[in-house]
Amino acid sequence: MKFKMIKEKGQTLLIIVLLSFLALSVGIVVSNRFIKTLRDVSESDNSSRARAVAEALVERLLIVSNATLGDYINFGSCGTACSLEINGFLGQVVRADATLSFAGASADPFEIAGKNGEVSQITLVSYATNSSLDVCWSGGASVYASYIYDQSGVIAADIYAYNPVGYTGYINNFSDAISSHGYPNCFTVSTPYTPKVLRIRPINADATIIIVPSGGHSLPSQGVLITSIGRAGDAVKTVKVLKSSASAPEYMDFVIYQKSTTDPLSNRPN
Repeated sequence: MKFKMIKEKGQTLLIIVLLSFLALSVGIVVSNRFIKTLRDVSESDNSSRARAVAEALVERLLIVSNATLGDYINFGSCGTACSLEINGFLGQVVRADATLSFAGASADPFEIAGKNGEVSQITLVSYATNSSLDVCWSGGASVYASYIYDQSGVIAADIYAYNPVGYTGYINNFSDAISSHGYPNCFTVSTPYTPKVLRIRPINADATIIIVPSGGHSLPSQGVLITSIGRAGDAVKTVKVLKSSASAPEYMDFVIYQKSTTDPLSNRPN
């Protein structure tokens, strides 16, 4: 009888030990998951803060004139204007630093994100006269472009209208693009007289548009590229924004085609 009681006590002790071990294991698993959840939340918060401070610095630089930003680039530094530090929650410090560079201003192809039905403008002031450049794009959009120039004090325009390679849409009397420079759709714009701007409008779809200067020539600056890097904890986020040069409103093209104050608008030059 005594032996049986001791045996039962031993079994009870073993069960208690097993239950304690199981409870400890469950507690460790729950604690690890809780800690991991807190870590994930913290990393997510830091990521959001890093992006927010980077965007805040970009917003501050966007209200600075292009001329001043250009001076910063030429001088080689923008000092405190290109940094932002914020004391956040519980004393956390988040910081952003920005670098500035001219967009374009080289012989390299220049890329713009064209929106369906919206005009994108490329400045050509100081671009080589009596030369050319190629307009290329990807996607199924058609492209309508106006090359605007100064002809002995008179502002005039040449029109280019092209469908993509393999176009099967409605008849619009546009010309057919060709593949070139490794891009699926391209056409050439001649630059007679004194170049001013090239205005490009994708039709039927958005399009990534690439401007390829003629060999040996460079595009002028198209604005200032702001690259802002935000940091919060271990999180690092980069925000890039192009502060483009001033652009004329969409109705400018039609004003150029107006022959006089009394004649109706025409979609063709004289």
